[in-house]
Amino acid sequence: MKVGDLVKWESVPHQFSEVEIEYGVVVKMSRTGHETHSAEVLFMDGTTNWFDTQRLEVINEHGR
Repeated sequence: MKVGDLVKWESVPHQFSEVEIEYGVVVKMSRTGHETHSAEVLFMDGTTNWFDTQRLEVINEHGR
C-alpha cells in the first residue's frame, strides 16, 4: 500500500447494524512499528482519518 492507492474500508458502526463501506485515497503513510504501517485516507465526502493498513483493502494500486 502506498500514497495514491484507492482503498476500501468496512465498518460496523453499531452492534447488529449492517456493514458500511467507504472508499478513499491514501494521502499519507506512517510507520507504526517494526513491520506495521498506518495510512491517512481521504474519503469521498472530504474527510480524512488514519487506519492500520491491515484494516484497509487496496482496490486500485497507483503507479505500479
